[in-house]
Order: sequence, then structure tokens, then C-alpha cells
Amino acid sequence: MRTPRSLRVQLTVTFAVFAGLVVLGTAIATSILIERTVWSPLDSRLSEEAETLAAIVKMNQNDLAPAVALIGREEDLGPGKFVRVTSADGWVVASYGPVPADLGNTGTVGPDADQRLVMDEARGTRTVVDTLPDGGSIAIGVQVEHPKATIRRARLMIAVSAALSLAILAGLAWAITTRATSELERLAAELETIEAGSLGRRLEQRNTSEVDRLAAVLNRVLARLESAIGHLRRFTADAAHELRTPIAALRTRLEVGLASSRDASAYRDDLLDALEQTERLGRLAETLLTLSAVEGDPGHARERDHTVDLGQLAREVADSFEPVAQEQGRRFALRADDHVTVVGDPDLLKRLILNLVDNAFHHTPPGANVDLAVARRNGHACIRAHDEGPGIPASEQPRVFERFYRGATAEGGAGLGLALCREIVSRHRGEILLASEPGAGTTVTVTLPLARGGEPA
Repeated sequence: MRTPRSLRVQLTVTFAVFAGLVVLGTAIATSILIERTVWSPLDSRLSEEAETLAAIVKMNQNDLAPAVALIGREEDLGPGKFVRVTSADGWVVASYGPVPADLGNTGTVGPDADQRLVMDEARGTRTVVDTLPDGGSIAIGVQVEHPKATIRRARLMIAVSAALSLAILAGLAWAITTRATSELERLAAELETIEAGSLGRRLEQRNTSEVDRLAAVLNRVLARLESAIGHLRRFTADAAHELRTPIAALRTRLEVGLASSRDASAYRDDLLDALEQTERLGRLAETLLTLSAVEGDPGHARERDHTVDLGQLAREVADSFEPVAQEQGRRFALRADDHVTVVGDPDLLKRLILNLVDNAFHHTPPGANVDLAVARRNGHACIRAHDEGPGIPASEQPRVFERFYRGATAEGGAGLGLALCREIVSRHRGEILLASEPGAGTTVTVTLPLARGGEPA
């Protein structure tokens, strides 16, 4: 497993390498500039003196020896000066001082194109060799230990300055990155104190915009985690609370059936009752899972969403409830406009309509009429379920959308139907309202945003 590297170290090393390259380039450029500053005046003077002697050679050979001696005795360029004038056949015409014998044809181009510049590191001399038109040459040079010592001292100072500058820059980079990453370290330390039982805490605002943005993102993550944990805990508590009673009843019925010997009809009654309890458990588990899934959807995952015709869904639900209505002797009427379309999860929207109708059937006497309507109203899709049942007392109406609330007069059911309807409507950015008067029936109205193009032309 790869060990993660410190961000502070990475930033410091990166800056130090970049700064080192800049400092090294500056040091090299400065060293070259100093060398040119030291050597250029010296080379120019030697070149001028060589040109002077070349002019004397051209005009009058008799003045050459005194001129060579005069130039050789000058010490303004340093000690150990030497001069040599050679003819085309290699004879020394005039000379002064100890001239190096092996000047040869080496060296670099001098100040003028017809001159060579020879640097002898072993002897510590610098010589300008000027080639004469007749094939002869003039060599004039000087000892350069002092200029070389000056250059060495300058290079040492540059190296020390570069190393010191690099150390200061690296230390400054370390200090800056330490200050920059300290906010991250404090943020990490604060996060370490947040556990599953304290997800309601939120990170404080930070001094830097980047870390403050990270804290804001983490706060949103914590909020989603808190919501998810809350949904999980509520689902667990609800499941434990609601499944306990039917499981206990089922177990009791089975134990009673096994404890005594009875005829086949009695056993059949026990099995039918056990089957009824099992079906109730199945419906309850399915409703709990659907409710938990809808609550756990933060509203961003829309991969199951499509354009849905609510009228078509209402007709499918009505077809499934028509036999039940006939059996119970009630009138069940559907009025659905065409092309009332919304964007959403088809399964959840169908479950919404089914729950509204089932709730009306379940909480009204068999003969009470039920009406279901789907239409457009004020730029929204509207689903309206109305029953002519006994109605809901005003004191109970604020709680009808609570989970597991069944009311004082309700019989059977888990109290999850309207709670699931509310979550489905909220998931689709809609609104659900209930209106009821004792003795006048109950109306549940759902409004959802129309899909684009859902309005008639």
C-alpha cells in the first residue's frame, strides 16, 4: 500500500526545486557577467596595444624595438607583461619579457576578427595574438593572477549568496505552506471528533476561502449522512414497532393450532388467519421499504424519471379497483383529462394514485361513493380523490400525514398510506392537501409541476 506524502512537504519541495533552478540560473548569469566585466577592459587594452605595434611595423621598423620596450614596461594592466613581434619566417623581430613559447594556433577569437585570445591557466597569463598582413604576428600579454583571484572571490560570494537565498526561500515556503495547511489540519482534527452520535454538529467557518468552501462541502455531506442515518434509524424503529404485533399474532395462532388436536376445518381457519397475517406483513414490509427509499432520495438521483401521463396511470388504477367497488356496492367514478403529463418516477406516481384510492376505500363504509379526477389547474397537474365517507374530525386532520397515525375511528391498516403519499409528492416537488368535514366526506388534492409541453396549445 502506497504511503501518502505530506502536502506541505510536496509544496515545499516543488517550490524549492523551482526556486533552486531560478537561483542557479541567476548565479550562472551573474558569474558570466562578472567575468566579462573583468576580462573585457583587459582584452580591449591588449588589442589596442597590438594594433599600435602593427601600425609601427607597417610604417617604420626602426621604431619597433623602442615601442615594444615602452609598452612592455607599462604596468597599468598588471605585472609580468610581455611582448613579442615575429616575422613571416618565424624570426623574433623584437620582444620584451618572458613570452610563452607555445602560443601556437589555439585560443578563441579576440576583440578583432584577425586576433586570437589565449588563456594559459597553468602560467596564469592572458595573451592577444594579432596576425600581420605579411604573415608575421604580434603577441602581447600579461599575468592575470589578480583578476583570476577577483573572479574566484566573486564566484564564491555568488555561490554563498545563492545557497543562502535558496535556504531562505525554502524556509519561507515551509512557513507559508505550514500556515496554509494548518487550516486543513485543524479541519481534520475537528472532523475526527464527529462520530455517528454527533452528526448534528457542523464545521465552523474558516479564514481562507478555499478551506471554508471545503468545510461547507463537508457540512453538506454531514447533513446528508445525518439524514441517511436518521432514515435508517427511523426505518429500523418503525419496522420493529409495526412488525412486532403481526408477528406475535402469527406466532400465537400457530402455537395454538399446534397445541391442540382439532378437526380439519379448525386447522384451515388457523391457516387462513396465518395467511392473512403473512399478507399483512408483506404489505407492511413493502410499504416501509418504499417509504424508506423515497425518504432516502435526496432529490438529485433522477435516472428513473420519465415523462408520465397521469391520466393513463389513473385509468390503470381505476381498472384494478372497479371489481372491488362493484363487490362493495359503491360507485367509483374516474374523470381524467388527456395528456396531463409530469416528469417523475412512473412506479412512485402510480403508487401515489393507488394509495389515494385505497385510502378512500379503506376508511369509508362499503356503500360510500369515491371519485378520482386528473386535470390541469393553474399551470399544474392536479390529482383529486374524494370520498363520501364520515370524514375526519378536525382535531385529527393535522396528524393524518404522520407515519403510523390511524386515528381514533380507523380500523386496520398501518397508517402509512398518506405518509408515503406525502413523501412521493415531496420527491416530485409538489404539494398535497387534505380537506374534510365530519359527515361530508374527505378530499385529498395533489398538485405537481406539469412537464414542458403539458399545457394544451
